Amino acid sequence: MLCTGRYAETPYFFESICVNIYCVEELCYLLASNPFMIDAEIMDKKLAQWLDEECGLVELSHQLFTLFRRGSQPGIFAGTILDYVNYCSREDKERIDEVLQNNVGLSQYERQKKQGDFLIKNGRYQMAMAEYDRLLLQLPQTEGRLRPSIYHNMGVACCRLFQFENGARYFRKAYELSGNRESGICFLLAVRQQLGDGEYISFIAENETYYEFSLAVEKLMEKARGNFEAGREKRMLSALRIYKEEGNAASYYEEIDGIISELKDKYRENVAQQ
Repeated sequence: MLCTGRYAETPYFFESICVNIYCVEELCYLLASNPFMIDAEIMDKKLAQWLDEECGLVELSHQLFTLFRRGSQPGIFAGTILDYVNYCSREDKERIDEVLQNNVGLSQYERQKKQGDFLIKNGRYQMAMAEYDRLLLQLPQTEGRLRPSIYHNMGVACCRLFQFENGARYFRKAYELSGNRESGICFLLAVRQQLGDGEYISFIAENETYYEFSLAVEKLMEKARGNFEAGREKRMLSALRIYKEEGNAASYYEEIDGIISELKDKYRENVAQQ
């Protein structure tokens, strides 16, 4: 891999996300994976100076100081860095531009929520939970309308991490605050994953207000089963069963190890802190 500039002896610290960076590629990674951090705070002359003194990127530093003098927008500032390193594909840059355009006119709390939503969409569930937790601690009463959606998305993150009990709790909070049908259905789906069939039926019998939602839950479960039967995972399991029935132990355990390794890698990505 060819890198730009050199590795810094003294890192640059981004206080807003509590992260140290040591080279311009790490800076580009942060900008590309967290486009909601591209705001006025990113345009710090200390960052341009750091790129010069610690990374040896004199030309890039001069370009950034020129942008300061022109009063350029944060998106242009970040784009200049990404273009200099040639870090992003055209599609990535379009995605970042779209985020920046959607960010215009939003409050600080709306931007922070959208950052959490972005992390959810990209499978970074643990990071999203941390972002939402910070937001809830700061959220004033005047921005209370954001709470149901925050709780709903926290429920999504928990369930994607197989933490169904926590997921159910967040979905229930979202439903109680908003009465949103989707949150109510997701609450029952999370409950359904925790309980056995008999326990779940008893739960519905004791909570008749959720009966209508339970019908929707069963339709979704049936659709999920159909998708599984027609999907790649089902074909893999069928192939494994054939290996086992034929006594082909070597192929059977080789495939099992591969599937487990793939699932572990994906789970590690989902729970990554940064």
